[in-house]
Amino acid sequence: MVLDMEKSIYTFLTVHRWESLNCMKYRLASLRPVHGRLALKFLNWVIKQPNLELKHVTHIICTTTHILVRARMYNFAKTTLRQMLQLPIGLNSVFYALMETYPICNSNPAVFDLLIRVCLRDKMVGEAVQTFYLMGFRGLKPSVYTCNMVLGSLVKEEKVDMFWSFFKEMLTKGICPNVATFNILLNALCERGKFKSAGVLLRKMEESGVYPTAVTYNTLLNWYCKKGRYKAASELIDSMASKGIGADVCTYNVLVGNLCKEGRSAKGYLLLKRMRRKMVYPNEITYNTLINGFVKEGKIEVAAKVFDEMSSFNLLPNIVTYNTLIAGHCRMGNNREALRLMDVMVSCGLRPNEVTYGALLNGLSKHAEFGVVSSILERMRMDGVGVGHISYSAMMDGLCKHGRFEEAVQLLDDMLKISVSPDVVTFTVLINGFFRVGKINDAKEIMCKMYRTGLVPNSILCSTLIYNYCKMGYLKEALNAYAIMNRSGYAADHFTCNVLVAAFCRCGRLEEAEYFMEHMNRTGLDPNSITFDCVINSYGNSGDALKAFSMFDKMNWLGHLPSQFTYGGLLKALCRSGHINEAWKLFHRLCSVPNAVDNVIFNTMLTSICRSGNLSDAVALINEMVTNDFLPDNFTYTNIITGLCKKGKIVAALLFSGKAIEKRLLSPNPAVYTSLVYGLLKHGHSRAAFYIFEEMLSNCVEPDTIAFNVIIDQYLRKGKMSEVNDILSTMKSKNVCFNLATYNILLHGYAKRNAMARCFMLYKDMIRNGFLPDKYSWNSLILGYCKSKSFDVAIKILRWITLKGFITDCSTFNMLISKFCERNEMKMVYDLLYQMNQFTIIPNVDTYNALFNGLIRTSEFDKAHHILQALLESGSVPTIKQYITLINGMCRVGNIKGALKLQDEMKTYGVSSHNVAMSATVRGLAHSKKMENAIWVLDLMLERQIIPTVATFTTLMHVYCREANVAKALELRSTMEHCHLKLDVVAYNVLISGLCASGDIEAAFKLYEEMKHRNLWPNTSIYIVLIDSLCAGNYHTESEKLLRDIQARELVSFNSCGGTKRLNELLIIARKKLIHLRNKMRRKFG
Repeated sequence: MVLDMEKSIYTFLTVHRWESLNCMKYRLASLRPVHGRLALKFLNWVIKQPNLELKHVTHIICTTTHILVRARMYNFAKTTLRQMLQLPIGLNSVFYALMETYPICNSNPAVFDLLIRVCLRDKMVGEAVQTFYLMGFRGLKPSVYTCNMVLGSLVKEEKVDMFWSFFKEMLTKGICPNVATFNILLNALCERGKFKSAGVLLRKMEESGVYPTAVTYNTLLNWYCKKGRYKAASELIDSMASKGIGADVCTYNVLVGNLCKEGRSAKGYLLLKRMRRKMVYPNEITYNTLINGFVKEGKIEVAAKVFDEMSSFNLLPNIVTYNTLIAGHCRMGNNREALRLMDVMVSCGLRPNEVTYGALLNGLSKHAEFGVVSSILERMRMDGVGVGHISYSAMMDGLCKHGRFEEAVQLLDDMLKISVSPDVVTFTVLINGFFRVGKINDAKEIMCKMYRTGLVPNSILCSTLIYNYCKMGYLKEALNAYAIMNRSGYAADHFTCNVLVAAFCRCGRLEEAEYFMEHMNRTGLDPNSITFDCVINSYGNSGDALKAFSMFDKMNWLGHLPSQFTYGGLLKALCRSGHINEAWKLFHRLCSVPNAVDNVIFNTMLTSICRSGNLSDAVALINEMVTNDFLPDNFTYTNIITGLCKKGKIVAALLFSGKAIEKRLLSPNPAVYTSLVYGLLKHGHSRAAFYIFEEMLSNCVEPDTIAFNVIIDQYLRKGKMSEVNDILSTMKSKNVCFNLATYNILLHGYAKRNAMARCFMLYKDMIRNGFLPDKYSWNSLILGYCKSKSFDVAIKILRWITLKGFITDCSTFNMLISKFCERNEMKMVYDLLYQMNQFTIIPNVDTYNALFNGLIRTSEFDKAHHILQALLESGSVPTIKQYITLINGMCRVGNIKGALKLQDEMKTYGVSSHNVAMSATVRGLAHSKKMENAIWVLDLMLERQIIPTVATFTTLMHVYCREANVAKALELRSTMEHCHLKLDVVAYNVLISGLCASGDIEAAFKLYEEMKHRNLWPNTSIYIVLIDSLCAGNYHTESEKLLRDIQARELVSFNSCGGTKRLNELLIIARKKLIHLRNKMRRKFG
């Protein structure tokens, strides 16, 4: 019969009579697997034929499927259905093709059940539901088992609405739910936390005649435990017992498992005892769960007792049991016990696997037992267990944590040689290790190796890179890692984004931090309260109260609750911006808000008060702190000590710290000692500072790098280089490592002293130890090369760091601009200004001042005037000195109109009063030898009743005296007295010098006597001028009087007895000593 059918099919195919296939007698006899295999054979032959139309292929597959279903070859039927679903015809066409061939083959609805199941297997849940509805339209309905499968898939896909609508449709079509259906419904309700509805459903289930099974109750129990509803779980067990459904071992395992997951393994063990009382015997799963729970909680001894109990009840521990215990012992550092357990395991006939060895390798590496690691590796090779990438990663992690980086990298190379493929975690371990010790270049090298193996960073590695770069201050590299993360399709989480925001804030780039927050919004990740706290705190650190409160308002508007950290940032902002009264108001308002104030808030206020030097308020605040039940802590007392040191009250600080330590209110810490050492050194008490430093060591308070940095900085400021070398030796002997600040302090100190060879050595040492120079490092190097007049090298460094993307600030450019201005190289200055503009660095007051001085030096007065205008536009007011310098310059080149304009400008901008402005013009004209113009302006001032300054009259008198026109100078003196102005020492010096030069010694001496009568002490210059004049003539009386005055002021000591000859000798001696004294004073005070 089969052969006849085969011949018939071949005949119909060769004459292309496809329709005749429908006339074949498929339904005449029941089909057996032999018919199904024949159909498959025929199908495989057909689909290989060329030029077949899609509809013919579909027809053949459908017919074959029906034959397979009738022959009960369901798995083969599923294969043909999957084959049909892969055709480009869509589900509707597949269904209708099956329906078309359904009556011809006398098939049954099971074919559509299979179609639904195939869709579910291939994750085509929507198509499965669609098939269900299509069946309904044709009066067909799937079995309840198939429907249960659809419901289960809908729960997994979390398609809640579709789930309930499907269930309703089931009931509408008359498909009776069974116990499995109700179990799925209960699971769905519990997953959404609707336990009340689950209870109602359980009752309805019983009412409808479907009785719950142990599986039903176990489902509910599992969810009760997951949600922490242990009381309800216990009641459910009692309910089970009342209904004659005994809680089995699976029931108890559910409860024990959930208790262990919640970290309540002890409760789980009590449940095990209850099981035994109820004659329900625990199995290996129960004990393994408990052992795992105790191990995770770090209770390894309890886990070991449970293990022993397991053996006593004739339950054989399996490999999972041993692996759990071995991992636990390794985690706790009990490596010897872990190795013993492995030997026990082998003696019981269990073979250690990769998990066993991995746990051992991890534990041994973690605790630096690398000798034992080698023997374990050898044992693995003997047992034929391959060392996988997980074990290698564990060993590398141990090596990195103990500083053995070369061995860790060698291990990576060994992995690659023996074709064990490392994963991203392996590379992450090494990268993390190098970052931990600041070796960025080595970390980058490992990244390159990773790329060469074809791996790309995952989201965890990207986050790790971002975190480490930000931690070390390399924001540009962190942003590059963030860009890679985005390009790879990984979404950054709040932690990663907050790390970047914090890095922006630390660099003072708060505007960019806010822009990044907007970027977070655009990517669908709203900034959280931590993000806002970070920015608010940074605005607080910078003293920008307005921005801090603006950010606080935005935070409230978005519904984020402020924390104590938020309030601390706001308080800090008010304190640092000088709004102490507002800070006090906010502080007292916070005191009335529950849980808003803590020690940190009090300490924030205290820091500000101590910084301002108001120590009485600081003591009052501590009293208030104690009244509010907040005990002062180390930070509180350290604040007080720091405040006393800054105020210069070093003795009080020492006494206070001594008493606080004696009464155990303050534990000796590096911060306290650092503050004391800093205060003592700052006020020149080097010996006392070293005594405190020694005390610090004797109290077993190891000085940290910050403490050493303070001492080094102070000694470098005072030029005590030998002491600096001693401190560096101490650091080396105590194994205290340099940080970036140490290198920067040393670089700056050596650069100021032009010790560029030492600077270069420090720079190389810095790079070798993995520290990348920051803007302070580069500033110091540029300063050093400027000091050594190697300006071309300084410029090269600036260009190199800008090309490399290092952040340069205004101070770097100001240093170079100032030096080039001093050298009158204005072209270089303009180039530097252009570079500043390119990097959007806004010039500050120092920039403008340096430019102004350079332009004055090169007599470019109009440009200098523009600089003063720019200074005004930037919100700063030029100094009187700058305006006077510019007026003098304009007068010198004959620009009287410009000088007068500047005079009016000074008054307009409130730089000085009108008399000072006009006086500056008079002096400028006088210095430029334009006396007629100067006197004209002076007369104009007097006419307008504007009183010139004493310096103005002095300048004019000085010019007249130089021109030997003493009479005019004396007339100006009369004008001064008429204006109620008194001569100062400089004015008397000018007149006395003028009179002496004109030979009128008596008038000069008379002025000298008048000066003494007005309690004005003559300076050395007046004495020298008078001595020169007295030596030239016969002025015995005046000479004696002058010598007596000089001796009375203890300027010169000698015996004044003797004749005229002796008197002249004494005058010459006095002159020499006075000249020496004057030079000495000039050297001292510049």
